[in-house]
Amino acid sequence: MKSATRMDIKSRLTGLYEITHDTGEFIAALQTAFIYNTPKPLQDLRSKVETVEKETGFLSAIIEEAASHEEGMKPYVEVPGHLAKVWKNLGILYDQIDKKISEKVLFSDKAVNETIYLLQRLVEILRPTADMILARNTFLSKYIKESQKDIENMADEYASLHENRLITGECLPVASSIYIGMLGAIKSIAWHTKEIAAGLGK
Repeated sequence: MKSATRMDIKSRLTGLYEITHDTGEFIAALQTAFIYNTPKPLQDLRSKVETVEKETGFLSAIIEEAASHEEGMKPYVEVPGHLAKVWKNLGILYDQIDKKISEKVLFSDKAVNETIYLLQRLVEILRPTADMILARNTFLSKYIKESQKDIENMADEYASLHENRLITGECLPVASSIYIGMLGAIKSIAWHTKEIAAGLGK
């Protein structure tokens, strides 16, 4: 029975890994839609967010129960909740990019470059975070925590630069609303990713 339980727990951790790993594919699709201003890469992405919401809720209950009698599972208890928040904010990014495309909202070249850079930085911390679920590593944890600070600082700096573009008329108010919404979601994704890494890196 113990062996079966361990196998079941391993399958749940694999589920967490796959959900975390899928964030990179999701962001890549968002990037493509954003760069080429086409809705095609966004097809089926909204349903993916809803599916993950259900999966993380299920995994949360399983892992919490496992942690009550297996010490090694305790660091994983908070992971599903943070993953759920990551995907909730991926949904916000989806909505903002979908709005930009459907309403034909133009971004300045600087805003486009800044957004692409931050999305790529998210991928760079989400992939090692997925690896940490299967193999906890303090060095990866440190890298992710430091990178999250960089992403937050850059997002804040971009927001300040954006205010100047808005004042000078380089950016339209409707574009501003979308851009600021995206920056907020990116910061939140980075923060929850960092929390996962911090918990698993202890």
